[in-house]
Amino acid sequence: MKKIITTCLTALLIAGSLNLFADKLPKKEYVKVPDGRSITMQPSINHLGHANGIVAIDFVMDKKGNVISAHADRRHTTVKDKNFVRKVEEAVMAIKFNKDKHAPDEQRGSLAYSFR
Repeated sequence: MKKIITTCLTALLIAGSLNLFADKLPKKEYVKVPDGRSITMQPSINHLGHANGIVAIDFVMDKKGNVISAHADRRHTTVKDKNFVRKVEEAVMAIKFNKDKHAPDEQRGSLAYSFR
């Protein structure tokens, strides 16, 4: 009986820890990309550090799906740590989108992450 109780308590502790950890991961608030485009590769942003708030990024991509510029949208970004925001900008620069040979040379999009 003691072993069953110990196992149940351990399971509850692990489950509680996972929920707490999941609440700390950044959540994508929104992603706005041109029609016909989708993210094919996105780097993890979980290792960038800790911040509270939203980081909104406006970006430009080329026909090949490469992000050629990414800058924080100051109106919608609530995180004040400039180094953290720069790290998110760099992570967005590493995102890859699907290729579209019929797309214009440059297309604009935006996304926002919520950090807690």
